[in-house]
Amino acid sequence: MKITILNGGHRSIELPLSDEELNFQMRQMGIRETIPKGKLVKVSEKDNPLQKLEGQFLNMDEVNFFARRMEHLTEYERKVLEAYANNCGVSTMKDLINLTFSMKGLSLLTDFSDASQVGVRLYMDEFSRMPEEQINFIEFAEDSLKESDVKVLPYGVLVDHGFELLEVYNGRTFPKFIVSEETVAVVEVQNTTGDKEYLYMPTDICSMDKVKERLQVREYREIKVTEVENLRLPDTLVPIPEDINEIQQLTLFNEMCRKVRRFHEAEQNQLAMAVQFTGLTNFSNVAYIATHLNEFEINPTVHNDEEYGKYLITESGLFEVDELLLPHINYAAFGADKKAGTFEVSGYVDDGFVGVTRPIEEYSQYKGEFADPLEITEEGLEKFCLFSPLIANLNMRGIAEGELYGSDLVQYLEIIEEAIEREKCEGEEARGLMHYFDESREVAAKVVSAHPKVVDVDGELYGVLECKIRDPLTEEEIKILKDFWTGQMSDGWGEGFEQHPLTVEDGEIYISFWSRKSFWSVMTERELIGEQQVQNTETQMHI
Repeated sequence: MKITILNGGHRSIELPLSDEELNFQMRQMGIRETIPKGKLVKVSEKDNPLQKLEGQFLNMDEVNFFARRMEHLTEYERKVLEAYANNCGVSTMKDLINLTFSMKGLSLLTDFSDASQVGVRLYMDEFSRMPEEQINFIEFAEDSLKESDVKVLPYGVLVDHGFELLEVYNGRTFPKFIVSEETVAVVEVQNTTGDKEYLYMPTDICSMDKVKERLQVREYREIKVTEVENLRLPDTLVPIPEDINEIQQLTLFNEMCRKVRRFHEAEQNQLAMAVQFTGLTNFSNVAYIATHLNEFEINPTVHNDEEYGKYLITESGLFEVDELLLPHINYAAFGADKKAGTFEVSGYVDDGFVGVTRPIEEYSQYKGEFADPLEITEEGLEKFCLFSPLIANLNMRGIAEGELYGSDLVQYLEIIEEAIEREKCEGEEARGLMHYFDESREVAAKVVSAHPKVVDVDGELYGVLECKIRDPLTEEEIKILKDFWTGQMSDGWGEGFEQHPLTVEDGEIYISFWSRKSFWSVMTERELIGEQQVQNTETQMHI
């Protein structure tokens, strides 16, 4: 579904989108609310009932939810919905959404050449199934049409035979509706007044913020988990509601779900066996094991040394043995020797064999440091910044006019800030560039977020990585963060930013956060102040 939104300028977007994708598109238009609202200018899809709402300011989450529902209707169901909505006074987003859940008892007839098929159509729309015993569909059609509200339209006959517009959506909180095939579990949450919302795991901070806003709470601790519906996890790995009532545990459970969202059934079973074998059942350990599942040898077909030895010799393809020798092989001894020589630890669980080449304790050291948080509070966080000189190339009418440095660039501060905001990528909102950080668990645990910015320091414009940290960083951790930021400026985020020219009064400027020049470096605030003091002293001495 393609729609055009107005907020200062027009922007066309294709729905449905994920919550994160939708809000990213809205931010590109300057709409920054958690639950965005925009003026619907145009709906490209012919006969879409949303066309009736063109020109209105709408809750874009509602429009997106409606698009998700429409995408999952059959072509016939869409036609019925469009016919009813366009001809029976349905004109609000709430009613449109509810209509997608209320199709029972509505029929659109366009072909009367076969009276029996008309009866089949009416029966199916009324009962959502074929009859268990044979009936006369012609008689059913006659009786149904006599008793129904029939509306003749230019393109068919709309039949209301028991239709009721259900209030599945109350206009505040969305009903449960699973969209993605990668949804691992559905977490039902409630506020103190009993309003329900749903988290589709794995989720993200954007969806979490929307759920909290619809439930009218500020923090996750104000809501309660009431149910966990398992879709793709081994039963042994499904938490009970009490296990994820705190945001820290929900965050770790979410990371676990993210690691297994593309697992097929065999991989899910292997994960369950690996977890049972190691005894490491908390969410972060399971997530780590899932990431390193290829380090395990898992065989559900063998349950003792003899079966393992026989599998290796006759099925694995690793050995070529003369069939005449097979009756004389001690399979149990061979299996035991192979285990001892190959694995750090191995053994049998209820469903088969598990072996691993690393000590089990190594799989228990990850505490979820790289997990993207589902909630960030400023309480207890401190700001930590890294600074580096900015350089720009000035082009006028396509001709290079030289380089600009910090003092030259101060006048463009707001233009550069706006460009940085536009450069933000989907998924970065919560942690910024820390979303991509995987170099040190210690640093990841301390640095909650890291966002590129620019700042005027005594008339010089600097590039900045503004971080929010839980605890002070050691010198080694600062070095790791500097190296990461340098890499982002040279080959990652900064490389992409440099390729987008910024229009200024004098022409176009290309901003470089990174340079090979000898004066360029990454500095902490303390180092920057110290360097500036040295520069000021040198200037005074020169004078």
